[in-house]
Amino acid sequence: MKYKELQIVKHSLQHYITRQGATPKDVEQEKRLLAKVTNEVDEMKNKYNIK
Repeated sequence: MKYKELQIVKHSLQHYITRQGATPKDVEQEKRLLAKVTNEVDEMKNKYNIK
């Protein structure tokens, strides 16, 4: 994925996690995915010197 696409996914997950009706299991799985996406974003920022 491109940097901008990852940022969109990251922000979408941040919002999605707070939805009503999410079970604790759902939230935990989504937080793990968010952490992976956040790490990828951070790596790309460092690699391509994005501020």
